[in-house]
Amino acid sequence: MTTSAVASAYAGLRGSVRRRPVGWLCGVLCALGLALLVLEFAPAIRVFPGSALLAFVLLLVTLGIGVAVLRRVRPFQAPPRGWAWSGVAWGATAATGCAIVANGGLQGIWFKAAGIDFGSRWGAALTAPLNEELLKVSGVALIALGARQLVRGPLDGFFLGAFTGLGFQVMENWTYAMNSILSGGGVNADNDVLQSFVTRVGLTGLGSHWAMTAVSGTGVGVLLAHTERPVRRRLLPAALCLLTAMAMHWFFDSPLLGSTAGLAVKVAVNFLVAVGFYVVLRRRARRRARAFLLSPESPFSIELLTRHSRRRALRRLPLARRPVAGLRAARHLAVVEEYAAGTDGPPCSADTPDTERRGSR
Repeated sequence: MTTSAVASAYAGLRGSVRRRPVGWLCGVLCALGLALLVLEFAPAIRVFPGSALLAFVLLLVTLGIGVAVLRRVRPFQAPPRGWAWSGVAWGATAATGCAIVANGGLQGIWFKAAGIDFGSRWGAALTAPLNEELLKVSGVALIALGARQLVRGPLDGFFLGAFTGLGFQVMENWTYAMNSILSGGGVNADNDVLQSFVTRVGLTGLGSHWAMTAVSGTGVGVLLAHTERPVRRRLLPAALCLLTAMAMHWFFDSPLLGSTAGLAVKVAVNFLVAVGFYVVLRRRARRRARAFLLSPESPFSIELLTRHSRRRALRRLPLARRPVAGLRAARHLAVVEEYAAGTDGPPCSADTPDTERRGSR
């Protein structure tokens, strides 16, 4: 695969997946999920519009911070904004709206089959890991299929899953804030919103849906990786990633460790699992990228490896040349990322033009 081929493929995806059939399907399902949310909470919004807006603004701020952090910690370079926000949109609309319907139905089954006491204690732990994790990861898979050039391996799946889970997490937090108003009788609606915000963001935010779906999204990245490894050999690790995410969700929602300290333990466990996945995937990607950049067939400089080294290289150039050099580095990083994702061969070939080889050093 030549440098120009990979770069053009990467740039082509920066437009939008809306021109693709899978993009239209995602859009329709997101609209359906949003409609379900509106139908569910329209009465509460009409009665408490100010509190609903307060909850929305607070969580919108956390969403912006979360997206910025995830884009920043992604190795090599931040993903295209449209790609990241597609995951957020799916999680916040399609997955959340459909989960409200699915959760209600499945919890009713637990109550009828095992009794009210069992359903009250274990209903959430037996329902959410099935419904919510499958709904979230299905969106990750759809977006990944519509943007195959951008989901090249497990690390890309991890981040697409994290964005999707973050969208779900923020919208679910909003629904919890609205429900807290109703359960409190609407006497002190704004205070109920603030208390819900502190609990759902400050206490449990680090180990919630973004972490779970990042893990299951890793499995999507494994399944759709740009590699010659047979699909049947990828099914087991992909399934294990999904089952791990479900186990994280089950542990989080289970009545085990029911105290505040126990909840903190659950959050810490989920956070550390997600961070563990990230550290392993990041080290593997950087190791492959470093090996490629130092290899004889690489036309690029090792300074592409980190943001710091790229900034340092740009500062050595005259101001007039920096914009063009930055764009060229972004194109070259697309090639490096393709190789770092775990492809079965170098993404560059010997037919790379000599002018480009010289220009990238």
